[in-house]
Amino acid sequence: MPDSSSARDPHEHRGSRSVGSRILHLFHRHAPEVVPHPDHVVVRLSGEITSENADQIGQHLREVLLTRPPILDIDLTRVTYLSSDGCRAVFIALLAARPHGTRVIVTHADSRTRPTLTQLGLTRVLDIYEEAGPYHS
Repeated sequence: MPDSSSARDPHEHRGSRSVGSRILHLFHRHAPEVVPHPDHVVVRLSGEITSENADQIGQHLREVLLTRPPILDIDLTRVTYLSSDGCRAVFIALLAARPHGTRVIVTHADSRTRPTLTQLGLTRVLDIYEEAGPYHS
């Protein structure tokens, strides 16, 4: 039987990069999409938002808020599940937005996400829309 180890070249680590690239690609598939508009910024979230990714999503929202948009629209159209721990991302955005006077709204909060937002009382501190908000073009 031929020894396959002798056939490997010094670029052997490319195989592990390939696997890592595929894993990274899967991760980025659910990365927030930022859509800037003249009067607001829309951040489209997707997939499941849980305790596992809430801090990372919250950090991304904070980075978007560094541009100090008048309105941050968190679009939940592609969110398949929102846990109460996952709402930490929204709380992080709220805390970062207040000092700059940025208004945070949530759009496309449907039957998969709205109950969690309501249970945590976010409907009292945010404008939450079942469809597109007033700033969608």
